[in-house]
Amino acid sequence: MKFPLLFKSLREVKLVAFVFLGAGTVIACGPDFPNRYLTTSEAGMLAAPEGFFAVEIERLAPVVANRGHNSDDSQVDTRESDELYAALVRRGESEACAEKILRSYQAYRKLQGVSVKTQATVETRQFPGGLPLEFAHYLAGAQAWHENDVETARKEWSAVLALPQEERHYRSTWATYMLGRIEADNCTHESAQRWFGRMREMAKSGFADSTNLVGASFGIEARWALDRHDYAQAIDLYLDQYATGDESAYASLRMAAAATARSGDREKSAVAGDPRARAVLTAWFLARFSSGYEAESDPRSLCSWTAALVAAKVSDVDQADRLAWLAYEAADFELAKEWAQLALDSSAETHWIRAKLALRDNRLCDGARELGVAAVSPDLALIYRSTVLGELGRVQLALDHREAALSAWLEGAHWEDAAYVAERLLTIDELKMFMANYQPADLKSYEPDRGEVVTPGTFASGQLARADYWNKSGSSMRPKLSGLLARRLVRAGRIPEANEYFPEKEKALLALYAKDVREGFNSMLRPKKRAAAFWRAAKLMRAEGMTLMGTELDPDFGIWDGAFAYDESEDRVKGNAGAFSATKEERELLSGMPIPAKRFSYRYRAADLAWWAAALLPNGDDGTATILNTAGGWLKARDPVEANRFYQALVIRCGRTALGKAAAGSHWFSSDR
Repeated sequence: MKFPLLFKSLREVKLVAFVFLGAGTVIACGPDFPNRYLTTSEAGMLAAPEGFFAVEIERLAPVVANRGHNSDDSQVDTRESDELYAALVRRGESEACAEKILRSYQAYRKLQGVSVKTQATVETRQFPGGLPLEFAHYLAGAQAWHENDVETARKEWSAVLALPQEERHYRSTWATYMLGRIEADNCTHESAQRWFGRMREMAKSGFADSTNLVGASFGIEARWALDRHDYAQAIDLYLDQYATGDESAYASLRMAAAATARSGDREKSAVAGDPRARAVLTAWFLARFSSGYEAESDPRSLCSWTAALVAAKVSDVDQADRLAWLAYEAADFELAKEWAQLALDSSAETHWIRAKLALRDNRLCDGARELGVAAVSPDLALIYRSTVLGELGRVQLALDHREAALSAWLEGAHWEDAAYVAERLLTIDELKMFMANYQPADLKSYEPDRGEVVTPGTFASGQLARADYWNKSGSSMRPKLSGLLARRLVRAGRIPEANEYFPEKEKALLALYAKDVREGFNSMLRPKKRAAAFWRAAKLMRAEGMTLMGTELDPDFGIWDGAFAYDESEDRVKGNAGAFSATKEERELLSGMPIPAKRFSYRYRAADLAWWAAALLPNGDDGTATILNTAGGWLKARDPVEANRFYQALVIRCGRTALGKAAAGSHWFSSDR
């Protein structure tokens, strides 16, 4: 099989500045956190995907034995006590006796390392009796270590290893690790590495390593490699440390990758020749926007890395998807095509890059198909799925596949984009049909909150480890879509149909509203009773109108509870021409869709109901004045022209009431409503 060289010349690599200096625009954030795709520029749609370093590292070094970080003192103390108690019970000690020995041990451990000159410690520090030999020898060695008696410490820890295997299950790894630490402190690294290697073999064979000393040993050796600028070995060792579940390894990998990016050609060449280290540095460049290191903003850094890959004659099919991604990032689109063709079809990222290449060639149908394959791949990292579905929705909309766009945006939980299609491009009956047929694929995805940093462990095993990430799926969007449809039905006067889509609380409110409106229009009832019904409906609509009939987007913006107003449809229609701009059909649908003309449209419905209520009441009545004054107050700040009819009615019809006199005197409404 013929493999492409990554960047056969540096002629194309010079285009890398295209990516870093603006063409690869990141998706703009909306006013309330989530990414929006409806008005993303064409350059943004064609930009290279943004990688997340933590996600890529988890792919390269999945945690195989999550022992955790070894420096959490409280957890170490708990595990230590649990192990001692288990050893005592195994020895046959009664529960009471085991508890007594454990308390004595814990008391001694609290004082361990405290200077013997400290007041009262000489009398109170007494070596606990009754300990299993492995614990007794290790504890004596630890005390000698704290007192700088290294030879005694070495003797005691060696005594642990001299015990029969069945008598040193819990402290063999501890003693071996500390013997390695002694050598490390003496700068005899080769001897220390032998001890660390022996300790790792012990843990592998079943000896306890509850505090992840295996991970700590990898970290120490990696630091030595980093100090001598052996970045390939340092990265390999940090990957091994990460795989043990030691969270500190993630920051170390970022540091090592950043140091490699700043290093010379010789160091980069060594990393390029090491498959694991090469994958880490490639991942670091793919995640350039999120890592926060200065070198990532320098195109020369990427150029020198790609040059090192050229020299190494990389031909790794297993990494072909990432190499295609890297080539696309560097604007070498022909090479990206070569690698994308060689890349494994099982890789979601392969299809993502193929989609980007198709979109660049204006092959929107092919791009949509490739994005669709990537979106449903079980191997696609959850944080990437949200972006893939967002881009898929935008491409489908450019193809005038409105239902497909809506489905993609719902699956990716891009609600603002989905609401645009559901409210502005589909008729009520089309949306009802969509709701009847929509079966969420429940493709879970996660999106970090704005300003947050993706950390290792967040996406492991598909579980969300931190609460500050969006848990997103199509099924979580269905209630939102149902509510949007219900409000559209209310605005259209199709009240009975709206009941099918509202939740119980809104159904109850709508029932009260509909009852009062019907009563208000019932000419068989007395005017006063009809007026009271209209007035109840008006007040309910003023208080709950956003919930019952407000638009999700323009003009009411129920999506943000009315607190923010921004019309994306206007930006989309006026946007630059391009493959992803609004089509003729989309523009026609936008212009013909019945949408309220004024912001907070439900307030005008409430005001009309109040007007009808006042019309049924006599002039000069305090109740009439109250309705006119209150309803006018609903509009006076935002729409004084519309409010003026209530003011005129108040001063003309109820000029002798207290509210009428106050309005006439101030030439506007009274603040007493």
